[in-house]
Amino acid sequence: MERRRWWLWLGVIAAVGFGLRLAGALGGLWLDEAASAIQARDAGTAMGVFLQINHDNNHHLNSLWMQAVGFGAAPPLARALSIATGTAMILVAGVLGARRAPLLGLITAIAFALSPILVTLGSEARGYAPMAFAMLVAILLTDRWLAGDAERSPATALALCFFLGAFSQLIMVFGFCALAGWVFLALWQRKGLRGALAGSAKLLAPSVVALLLVAAIIWGAAMGTPRGFTFGAWSPFTWTQYLQGLSDMAGYTLGVPALGIAWLAIVPALVIVARCMGASRFWFSALAILAFPAAIALLHPGNVVFARYYLLVSLALLLLVPEIAWIGLIAGGWKRWAAASGLAAFAVGSLACDIDLIRNQRGDPGAAIRALQARAPAGARVFIEREQGLPILVYAAAAARFPLAIAKADCPAPRFLFIDRFEGQDFPATPVRCGSRYVPIAQARARGLSGSHWTLYEVRP
Repeated sequence: MERRRWWLWLGVIAAVGFGLRLAGALGGLWLDEAASAIQARDAGTAMGVFLQINHDNNHHLNSLWMQAVGFGAAPPLARALSIATGTAMILVAGVLGARRAPLLGLITAIAFALSPILVTLGSEARGYAPMAFAMLVAILLTDRWLAGDAERSPATALALCFFLGAFSQLIMVFGFCALAGWVFLALWQRKGLRGALAGSAKLLAPSVVALLLVAAIIWGAAMGTPRGFTFGAWSPFTWTQYLQGLSDMAGYTLGVPALGIAWLAIVPALVIVARCMGASRFWFSALAILAFPAAIALLHPGNVVFARYYLLVSLALLLLVPEIAWIGLIAGGWKRWAAASGLAAFAVGSLACDIDLIRNQRGDPGAAIRALQARAPAGARVFIEREQGLPILVYAAAAARFPLAIAKADCPAPRFLFIDRFEGQDFPATPVRCGSRYVPIAQARARGLSGSHWTLYEVRP
């Protein structure tokens, strides 16, 4: 394929990915995003982001961005860092795939453009998209170096990737472990144990220093406050949550979440098939897709129910599966038909999930403010049942420039009541507060990987 035409097609694919992310970013900020915005606002300065927040919800580079655009910025602007890095990731993925073949580059770019987990994380104000972008650049730099195509050592550039990636989201550390193992095992096959140790140390020592510096800054800031480092929520490890997190990750990575737990058999099979078919970067794929989840199962950390926890696996799958499909396409015969069918299923399933995100907008808390504006244009006084609901409504009101007063108590009964719930929790049909009965006037239930479930009530006349 002509080089100019290839770049044109890559640009079209990136534009589609950008459009999906922008369309998914139009609704109000959900709980974690809104809480991040409040933390960034209260920190006051860029230095405050690093020294004062000390919370697992603080993804530092994202917090700096939210400070820069200001509290109450329009949702697409608040999410612009993720939209930009999520779109740039598509270009890097295309270049990475094209190292083996131009067609593979375009297939890989399509996978990164459409994958529901990347569209979701690339359209919300969190640090996952910048982290994934930094990780993908690190993979590209390492792949070029291992292949002997790098004009100079990428050690400094890798250190910068891991430094910025870790300050975007600390799960970047998982990515470093997989990449370091890949480098070591690839060099061991070529140079033996001593050569692998020396080569790995020379390439990755600056990255280790960068990650230690990030850890020292975060740990030092936390130790300088009475509360130390805090977590918004912490769920102890359970096998049920672990399996759910992995299956959600795989399903929303490859566009068919309905397969559920079946993905836990399909994904290891894909790695085996890739090995048999001669896919590149096998050691990275095996470490990221198989060894990393196995390590989680052995170590039993908390919060394993969240699919985003396994974003490293998603990136590895989205590099591996397009290569399997490309090998099948060029092989011809039944393999070509199987590969084409698989790619079609991925595209259709992914677009269905993406369209659902665009329609649902993570439960769009902005709809609650629009309902209040329709009934009380000059402003409203609302009682918020739980503390978790406060950031959602406060940010949505600020973005709409709507005068919102928060009632400190439900007596005397304010006109409006806002209730939020986590997934699986029930809402009262007609709650009673201070002797007054409320009826629902607006509600939303989030679908997909993230979002807020809420109902807005008004006192019955």
